[in-house]
Amino acid sequence: MNKTLIALLAAAVATLSLGAQADTVTQSQADAQKTVAKGDYKADKAQAKADYNANRQECKDSTSGAVERACKKDAKAQEKQDKADAKLDYKQDKADIKANTK
Repeated sequence: MNKTLIALLAAAVATLSLGAQADTVTQSQADAQKTVAKGDYKADKAQAKADYNANRQECKDSTSGAVERACKKDAKAQEKQDKADAKLDYKQDKADIKANTK
């Protein structure tokens, strides 16, 4: 839950920082911003995968049987949610960049 909150706050800060820039940007600046946005997206996806692996290992270590399976299922669902959030943020960043490009 805290990781999701941190990700949302980071996305909000990134969105605000994009909004603080000049109204329009050149194509080369837009390309650079897109590259940064894509890097952030890939980093967010990698973090979701790492969190999933850690949560899955914690499930193995602390539970067994049906509880372990349920725990792993919850970990997988959280990973999917984190990846979906990252994708949504990436698409929003791209749309913002496109809207601000000359």
